[in-house]
Amino acid sequence: MSIAIWFTLAACLVASYSDVQSRRIPNWLTGSLAIAAVVVNGLGGWRALGLSLLVIAIMTIGGTLLYSRGGIGGGDIKLAIAGSGMLSWPLCLPFLLYTAIGGGLLAVIFLINRGGARATAQRVALMTVGGVNGMAAQSGTLPYAVAFAFGAVLVALGQTVAPFLRIHI
Repeated sequence: MSIAIWFTLAACLVASYSDVQSRRIPNWLTGSLAIAAVVVNGLGGWRALGLSLLVIAIMTIGGTLLYSRGGIGGGDIKLAIAGSGMLSWPLCLPFLLYTAIGGGLLAVIFLINRGGARATAQRVALMTVGGVNGMAAQSGTLPYAVAFAFGAVLVALGQTVAPFLRIHI
């Protein structure tokens, strides 16, 4: 398993703990991971550095648009940018896909724990009509760093003991 996966996994686990405790992801964590991404990928040569910077740029643009629409928190976007930049191309894609799956599972668990079946159905309807903002206004926020940790764990497992989790691009 590469050092990039270790760094991403460690940062996502620390971010998860912080997000669950305080609904905050520390800037020092995401900033350190982003700097480490540039350093680690820079050690791999100009091509690796260029791909990492391209991933960071694309994630920054997409993340800013998603954040501005209320789709996800600022700390979550910074973690997505830094983690994707560290993993770079092509591992950033399975990381983001597994994170999205983890986020969906987290949302279902969150909705079920907030009320019975009827309340959950009402919240799903609210999400459908009101989008993500409607859910946040109704039920609070999700500690989405947990989903990023889920994604990082599955990428790590796919690169080591569970190769069937690898997504080939």
